[in-house]
Amino acid sequence: MAELKILPYYQKFLKDFEREKSRISKVVKNIEIHHIGSTAVPGLGGKGIIDIMLGINSWKDLDNIVEKLKSIGFKHIHPKEGGRVFLSKIGPTKLGDTHIHIVKKGGKAYKELLSFRDHLTANKEEAKRYFNLKLKWLKKFKGNRVKYTKEKEGYIKGVLRQI
Repeated sequence: MAELKILPYYQKFLKDFEREKSRISKVVKNIEIHHIGSTAVPGLGGKGIIDIMLGINSWKDLDNIVEKLKSIGFKHIHPKEGGRVFLSKIGPTKLGDTHIHIVKKGGKAYKELLSFRDHLTANKEEAKRYFNLKLKWLKKFKGNRVKYTKEKEGYIKGVLRQI
């Protein structure tokens, strides 16, 4: 596993997302595709991972969608947990991987992922605070990804309770 790093925001993240969105939409039709995570919030730094949320109408479509995503490089697949299925692949940037979160449209995970992104986009001071917390957690946990992620998840849950 690569060393955990926190990077500044790069304008290139939007282009990377658009490229991945185009690739996904060519193999998976009639699906919502959203840019989420830190790279989706202008000015917010993070791990450099392009996080993409796919909103599906029904879980019965999942196996077919996953097979299509495998065909364009998404090989690492986690089973459904917490209302989402997670896939990843290396690239498209030298900065980080691409992660896909498949969720059911209108479900809890769907609403939370979009709400958190939109809240940080609309509240620049909160986004700045979040970035500074990430830097603090990175130092506190000496790059331990598991501990860092647990701390980050606690923060996100707290923000979601407030919005």
